[in-house]
Amino acid sequence: MEFIGYAHLIEQFGLPAMPMPVTRVVSDALAGRRLRSPGGQTIEEFGRGYEPESTAIGHLRFALRYEGLNLEVLSLLFARMGDQEIRDALLAQPTSTLPRRLAYLFEWLTGRSLELPADTLPRKLRYVPVLDESLQFGLAIAAGRRVEKYKVIDNLPGTPAFCPLVRKTPYLNAMVGKCLKERTRTTLEKYDRKLVMRAAAYLYLKETHSSFEVEHVKPSAPKARRFADLLHDAETGGPLSEGRFVELQNAVVDPRFAEASYRQHQNWVGTDYGYRARIDFVPPRPQDVRPLMDGLVAMAERFRSRPDSIDAVVAASVTSFGFVFVHPFLDGNGRLHRYLIHEQLSTAGFTPKGIILPVSAVILAHLDRYQETLEAFSKHVRDRTDYDPQVPTAPATGNDPVYFRYFDATEQASFLYDALERTVEHDLDAEISFLLGFDRAQAALSSIADWPAHSLDIFIRVVRQNEGRLSANKRKAHFEWMTDEEIAHFEAIVERAFSTGIDPDDNSQPPR
Repeated sequence: MEFIGYAHLIEQFGLPAMPMPVTRVVSDALAGRRLRSPGGQTIEEFGRGYEPESTAIGHLRFALRYEGLNLEVLSLLFARMGDQEIRDALLAQPTSTLPRRLAYLFEWLTGRSLELPADTLPRKLRYVPVLDESLQFGLAIAAGRRVEKYKVIDNLPGTPAFCPLVRKTPYLNAMVGKCLKERTRTTLEKYDRKLVMRAAAYLYLKETHSSFEVEHVKPSAPKARRFADLLHDAETGGPLSEGRFVELQNAVVDPRFAEASYRQHQNWVGTDYGYRARIDFVPPRPQDVRPLMDGLVAMAERFRSRPDSIDAVVAASVTSFGFVFVHPFLDGNGRLHRYLIHEQLSTAGFTPKGIILPVSAVILAHLDRYQETLEAFSKHVRDRTDYDPQVPTAPATGNDPVYFRYFDATEQASFLYDALERTVEHDLDAEISFLLGFDRAQAALSSIADWPAHSLDIFIRVVRQNEGRLSANKRKAHFEWMTDEEIAHFEAIVERAFSTGIDPDDNSQPPR
């Protein structure tokens, strides 16, 4: 295969870049372009008519036009090639869009200013966005910063310290078009407000326990209550900072593991077998944590100040998954990652006030997919990192900050959109319908029999859990006082309450 664009530059300069999500090649087998996925690798083929000039600038032009921005590759590349070619390209075509974008990106990524004649660009020149919104999610043009030197609009969602990007795949474009935010409101408006509030109380509880279960943890009552309180406060969460993250971490972990700052030691994710360790992921080195987190905070606050400036789900994805990849604490990172999803969606106005969407319940039901989403990033960092947990004083190598700073978050955004679609399209209705059915069953059963304390609710719950039948074990434990005829009759009432519905005033008696 003959690589073009970023793939060519990685090969030509020997860049230690992460694997490309899509590799571009030139082919004699077609005139246009097509996508193929041989062996699980995604390749986009281009006919010879697309072949760029055989220079670094030629391949950069191709990359920006057809691939969008890969800030990781550009950062590694600019450190190798210097600025002369960038300057020459701009001087040769000062009114052209691509050289202006490249020149700005060079300064943005390296922190070095290009020395140019004062009159390099004409005064009257149309401003162009740095990030192509047809290819990737960026800030709305109105929220971008106008840079007079290059006549560009910086619509990058983050800063040089932290700026993951999400590609506009057909799936994500379709998800955006579904307007899940409005669908959530439409679903809730079908029901009485008091019923919605009851459902909300249940959803907060469900999300709390699901988030712990994702980590195979059964929380104590105080720990569950602290996390539930945190979720209730998500919609009014204050500005993010190291101090606030420390408060959040202290709230979700056992007090013995509360931390006073970002971590000062190298952590790792995996299994310690004593004689050897299986490492799944090595987060950034301790000295890199604070700069990365400061960048993440700056990006998140940009989203918060202009919630309409970028897609809310994309913003929640890059913030929450960015957090868990940096892993700034020794404990509690996963729970805070899932909490951040809710806070970002709430502050962006995606989630209605007083409601939580049980994303963790979807994660719990699809743990394999969730793990694959995390590993879409972590496995590539692991493969290039050298670290021995048995020698903790020896620093890790290979887990450089550039990989965490500019990761491609497309897979993570796709997962979160999928989880939210399941929640909005199915779970909200299902949870509220469950409450309605429970209410109908309670009303009908309480009108035809006397029930010992709490036994009515237990009966409805265990019958529902056992596909409409009271198991022998549950009968022995709670309902030995019932006759066979009563059980059969009560089971039928529960079934009708949750299916077609029944009249709460139905006073029919069980057979004698």
